[in-house]
Amino acid sequence: MLESEQRIEHLLVIEDNQGKRTIALEAATCSIGRDSTNSIVLYSHLVSRQHAILVRLTMPETATYMFRIMDGNLQGKPSANGLIVNGRRCFSHDLQPGDVIMFGGDVRVRYYATTNQSDVIFLTSAKAEDVSGFLANLINPFQLLVSSDPNFENSHEAALVRLASFPELTSNPILEIDMAGNIMYLNPAAVMEFPGIREARLQHPILAGLVAKAQNSKEEVFVREVEIANKFFEQSVHYIAESDLIRSYVVDVSDRKLVEAALKKAHNELEIRVEERTAELRKINEQLRGEIVERQRAEEALRESEERLHAILDNSTALIYVKDLQGRYILVNAWYGILFHLDREEFKGKTDYDLFPKEIADVLRVNDHKVQEAKSPLDWEEVVLQDDGLHTYLSIKFPLYDATGVPYATCGISTDITERKQAEVALRSSVATNRALLDAIPDSIFRIGKDGIFVNFKAAKENNLPMPASEFIGKHLYEVLPTEVAQPVMNCVEKALSTGEVQIFESQLLVNNNLLDYEFRIAVSAEDEVVAIVRDITERKQAEADIRSALEKEKELGELKSRFVTMASHEFRTPLATILSSTELIEHYSHKCSEEKKLTHLQRIQASVKQMSGLLNDVLLLGKAEAGKLEFNPTSLDVTKFCRELVEEMALTVSNHITFCTPIQGLTTYMDDKLLRHILSNLLSNAIKYSPQGGTVHFDLVCEQDKAVFQIKDQGIGIPVADQDKLFNSFHRASNVGTISGTGLGLAIVKKSVDLHGGKITVQSEVGASTTFTVTIPLTN
Repeated sequence: MLESEQRIEHLLVIEDNQGKRTIALEAATCSIGRDSTNSIVLYSHLVSRQHAILVRLTMPETATYMFRIMDGNLQGKPSANGLIVNGRRCFSHDLQPGDVIMFGGDVRVRYYATTNQSDVIFLTSAKAEDVSGFLANLINPFQLLVSSDPNFENSHEAALVRLASFPELTSNPILEIDMAGNIMYLNPAAVMEFPGIREARLQHPILAGLVAKAQNSKEEVFVREVEIANKFFEQSVHYIAESDLIRSYVVDVSDRKLVEAALKKAHNELEIRVEERTAELRKINEQLRGEIVERQRAEEALRESEERLHAILDNSTALIYVKDLQGRYILVNAWYGILFHLDREEFKGKTDYDLFPKEIADVLRVNDHKVQEAKSPLDWEEVVLQDDGLHTYLSIKFPLYDATGVPYATCGISTDITERKQAEVALRSSVATNRALLDAIPDSIFRIGKDGIFVNFKAAKENNLPMPASEFIGKHLYEVLPTEVAQPVMNCVEKALSTGEVQIFESQLLVNNNLLDYEFRIAVSAEDEVVAIVRDITERKQAEADIRSALEKEKELGELKSRFVTMASHEFRTPLATILSSTELIEHYSHKCSEEKKLTHLQRIQASVKQMSGLLNDVLLLGKAEAGKLEFNPTSLDVTKFCRELVEEMALTVSNHITFCTPIQGLTTYMDDKLLRHILSNLLSNAIKYSPQGGTVHFDLVCEQDKAVFQIKDQGIGIPVADQDKLFNSFHRASNVGTISGTGLGLAIVKKSVDLHGGKITVQSEVGASTTFTVTIPLTN
C-alpha cells in the first residue's frame, strides 16, 4: 500500500513537430497515432495513423493503477516503425517513471508519475520550453509501494498477466470477490460503472447477497437482475471452487428492459384491439342477417317487376320481334312502329315482303330459314331501308320452342350499327394513313410491355441496330441490349407508365465495330404497354460535337488574341519607353553628356531594339509553328559538345551558376541545331529568370534506350499545380510570376520544337522549392 493515500497522477511529456507539451492521462484506454481521431495525436509523418494502445492496469488490493503501452491498433495490426522504449524495440511495456518512448524515430515521449497535484498543474500549463530539470526531481511514487504479503511479487506479476488480457479491455464490468467478501479484482469498466464499490463492499447492490447465495446454491453458475439508480443490470455469477472465488460478469440491460416493457404494452394494446375487432364482427354478423332479410324482400320485388320488363323492352331502341315459321310477325316492340310509321298492332300477320323491297325481304327470309334449320342462335349483319337511306343492323336470331320442344317461332333482336360501320371504314382509312406515315418514318419503332418484353416492331429501312429488329420479339431488354443501355430504358418504361409522360433517353450502341448514338423516345401506347421510337442520331451528335469544337476553337482564338494584345502592349511599352527616354536625353542634353554617357544611352537603345526584335522573332516563329511551316532540318550534331558550348555562352551573361553534368563523352546524332537551341536556351533562361534568389541550375544529359534525355532543374519560385496544364499554351504565364518580365511564348516554342523532333516534354514542380523540365528526344542515324 502507499504510505500516503494521495492519488498518483500519470503524465506524458511529448516532443514532436508541434513542439513540447504535457498530457495528464485519465482514460482507461488511449489510442496513440498520427490520425486526428486518436486520443493522443502525434504530429509526424513517420508515425502510423494508429501507432499504439495505452491500457490502464488496476493494481490488486489498491486504488492505484499503472499503464501498459502496446504496439499497433485495437485490431492487432502493428505500426510501421514499431516502439522503442529506453533504446530497445519492444511490442509491449509496463511504463515506469522516466521511461523514454520513441515513435517513428522523431517523436520522443517521456512518462512520469507524481502525487503532487501542483506539479500536474504546472506541467500541463507551463510555457517553458525546457522542464527537464523539474521532471528529474519528481519522486517516483511507485517506490512507496511496500509488500504486505511475502507472495505479493508473484501475485502482482500474475495479476498483471491476467489484467493485461481481455477483462481490462472489455466495456462490461467484471468483478471478483472471495468467500469472505473481499474484493479481489475490478476491471476498469467496473471501477467506472460502480465508483463507490470498494468502500461499500458487500453493501453495494451488485455484491449484496452473493456470498450467501454461492454458499447455499448447488449450482456453480446463476444469473440475476439488479436495479441500481434506475438502471437494470444482468449479473452472471460464477463460483470458482478451485480458487474459492466468486466472479461476476455484468451487462447493462436497461435498453432491453425498456424494449420488454414496450412489448408488454404492445401486447396489451393488441388484446384490446382483438376485443374491439370481435365486437365489430358481432355487429357485422347482425348486419348480414339484416341484409339477408332485405334480399328476400328484393326477390319478392323482382317477381313483381317481371311484368314491368315488357314495358322496358318497348323502350329499347333495338328492333325486337317474333315471327311464326311462315315469316308472319306475331309481336314487335314499340320501336318497330316508331321506325316504320306503323302501329304495333298493324304488324301482326304481315311479312317482310309487305314492309321492305323484295331484294331485302328475300335476304331476311333466307336468314329466318337458317335460324330454323340451325336450331340455335345466329348473328349477322342485315341491311334495312329507312327514310334516310340504307341502314346496317346487327341481328341476333334464335328459335322459340313450345313445351314439347317443337319450334313454333323465330325471335330477333336487331341493333342499328350504321354509325359503327362508318367508324370502322374511317378507322381502316386512318389505319392505312397511319401505316403510310409509319412507313415514311426512318426510325425503328418497338412495342414493349411493362415487363420489358418486346411485343412488336416496325423496322427502319436501314437497320443500324446490333441485330435485326425481328429478333427482338419475345425477348427482354436485357437480352438484346447492353446492361448500361437496358437499365435506363427499363427505367424510362416504368416512368412513362407511371406518369403518362414521354420519356427521352440518349445512349450509345456498338454496331459493326462502330459506336453509334441513339435517341430513345418512350410513350404510353396502351394499358401496360409503351411504344419506343429508336432514332440513329450519330450524325447529329457529330455535328453538335463539331459545333462545340468550333466554338471552343473560336473562344481559344479570342483568348489568344486578347493575351497577345495584353502581352504586346506590356512587353513593347518598356523597351519603347527606354528608347524614347534615351533619345530625348541625347537630343536635349548631348552637349552636357560625356562620351561615355552617350555610349551608355546608345547601348540601352540597342538593347531595347534587340529585346523587341527577339519578341517579334518569337511571335513569327510561333506563327510558323502554328501554321505548320516551321522547318525541321536535322543534321549530324555532337549533342554533348553543343550543350557544353551553350552553357558556356549563357554563363557569360548571368550571375547564376549553371552546372552541366553528363556521363557521355561524345554523342553524335541527327537533330536540328536551331530548334535544339530554342529548346535548351529557353529552358535554361527560364530557370535563371525564375530563380530571383540565385541558386544553382542543374543541366543533365543522359541516354536511355536510344533516347537523349535533357533535364534542367532550378531552385526557383516553382509553378502552381493549376498552371501546369496550361504551361505550353501561347501567351500563358503562371499566376505567381509577379513582376518578372516575360511573354508566355518561350515554352510554346519549346513544345513545338520538341514535337518536330518526335519527342516529349514533362514538368515537375513544387511552389517555392524547384522546377524540373525533362525533354526526351529519339536518337536517329
